[in-house]
Amino acid sequence: MAEIITLGETMVSFTPPEHTSLAYGPALNMRIAGAESNTAIGLCRMGHSAAFISRVGTDSLGQFVLRAIRAEGVDTSLIIRDAGHPTGIMFKEPKLHAETTVYYYRADSAASHMSCEDIPEQEIAKAKILHFTGITPILSESCRQMVFHAMEIAAAHDCAVSFDPNIRLKLWKNEDYTPLILDCISRASYLLAGLDECKILYQTDDIEFIADRAFTSGHLKCLALKDGSRGAFICDRKGVHQISPADCVCIDPIGAGDAFNAGFLTGILEGKSFVDSGVLGAFCGARATETYGDTEGLLTKAELEYTLQHITPVCR
Repeated sequence: MAEIITLGETMVSFTPPEHTSLAYGPALNMRIAGAESNTAIGLCRMGHSAAFISRVGTDSLGQFVLRAIRAEGVDTSLIIRDAGHPTGIMFKEPKLHAETTVYYYRADSAASHMSCEDIPEQEIAKAKILHFTGITPILSESCRQMVFHAMEIAAAHDCAVSFDPNIRLKLWKNEDYTPLILDCISRASYLLAGLDECKILYQTDDIEFIADRAFTSGHLKCLALKDGSRGAFICDRKGVHQISPADCVCIDPIGAGDAFNAGFLTGILEGKSFVDSGVLGAFCGARATETYGDTEGLLTKAELEYTLQHITPVCR
């Protein structure tokens, strides 16, 4: 039985080893990339159990995704092998003095064909938290229906819902998915959002205003506002608490939000306060920026304890 169920798409990510434009044909490293599977892997490294609901193709790339996620201890038994559609892929183009550019090739991917039939009610009924991001419901109409079906199951079985808007304007294209994202927020127990994303959703970066709007649903227990190198803010019905940023040497910020989610949800599962959970999230998020891959920088429980206690392990 998994403590947390995540659902979404994991792609194969191709990234040059150096800051070289893809236009010049550099050699590419092959990794996995997916917000929800990143969080599931982070939770497993922290000693918790997680299962991942998704679809991959029966192609070799799908096998690669399954092997990579399973190797991290995530339960992959709920992932469907789809013979009719390919595994999604993406290319990352890191830049020294600008944000990494991402190119998606996920249209008509196996994961975009996820549906309500892919949701095992009995597994969600036994879980403590259901986690997903705002990417999944905009992949297709069937994905949108699936996400809301999963939330209804969670509500019926007293399973908390954790939601990260994870806004990707490249995926939004010419559509405005703000109402859809706000609908998901209204059903969430934990909202793990970037402050920049909330500015898109609420037309302001005023934290107290955002918190007031987010808590109107009555379902929300905690709002964690991630603010990158400036740290984070933890909001509950008692007020706003600022979390200082953790020290790091940032190489690539992609994946930091998922790592924060894993740290925060680890704290929730372990009965820690919202603020202490936010501190865990901040440390995990900071460390994730020190690698190019989405999962390579995710901390283990021992590594996190060393960091929090300022212990330098003997390495030589």
